[in-house]
Amino acid sequence: MISNEPAIVLSRRNLGEADRLCTLYTENQGKLSVRFSGVNKPGRKLKALSEPMMWAEYRLYSSPRTDIAKCIGGAIISSFPRLRGELDATVAALGCCERLDALTPLRSPNCEKYLLICAALAALEASLSPWVPAAFSLQLLEAVGYGLRDREFPDEERPLWKRLHETALDALPAVPWRPEAAERFARVADDQIEGIIGRPLRSRGYMDKLRVPAEDTQVHA
Repeated sequence: MISNEPAIVLSRRNLGEADRLCTLYTENQGKLSVRFSGVNKPGRKLKALSEPMMWAEYRLYSSPRTDIAKCIGGAIISSFPRLRGELDATVAALGCCERLDALTPLRSPNCEKYLLICAALAALEASLSPWVPAAFSLQLLEAVGYGLRDREFPDEERPLWKRLHETALDALPAVPWRPEAAERFARVADDQIEGIIGRPLRSRGYMDKLRVPAEDTQVHA
């Protein structure tokens, strides 16, 4: 069966000498494993479509004999160039992709999650608000049935916690930025996610390194 699927690439790894195996989150079929044959050879046109954080419409061939679909074509919707050119933006975007991948089973369609990851990458690309990663995690947890909306926080932080659950990602610029609260909220969300999946999030470690003050990373003579 051949289908056209709008999707975001969540991750990729090499398969053999020339192929890639990617995880895509599609609009209509949910999370899929997709093989990109021969794309590691020079000049292959589908190579760009197999990069993480790529948003495209993929032409996929699926067979009842395997759970892995094959990409046979596609057209880019957005490559999110800023996310690939700035380290903090790259880590934040890959973190959103990792969290969706970790919390989602294969072939379990959910348009809400598809729209959420598209909105997160678009908001990060536009640098709309530093709240995007934390809000994405909290709203994703709600979408998968592990919401933290009723978690107790000090009275002064409760309205902010509620707004992050209820505010669309493209509307987050209206939410006042509170760095200390953001770090606390992100920690609570990531602890919940790691408890669910039973392993550390790789992107969490990278984000922790980015938060280290510059003076702490200098080598003193």
